[in-house]
Amino acid sequence: MGLERFVRINLVLIPVLLVAGYLFADYLPLLFLPLGVGYITFASLICLAWGLSKASLSVRSS
Repeated sequence: MGLERFVRINLVLIPVLLVAGYLFADYLPLLFLPLGVGYITFASLICLAWGLSKASLSVRSS
């Protein structure tokens, strides 16, 4: 999977995971909490870095 595809999937998946985690927080096992927070943090940082890279390239080319 390419980086752009990973970012596009996570732009949909991250809000879904956040809403599901909020709605079902009482029912999630304690193990899923640090794993979910870690994945959301990692994916958010990758998406942010990819977005800033794209913005930087578009500013340089114009």
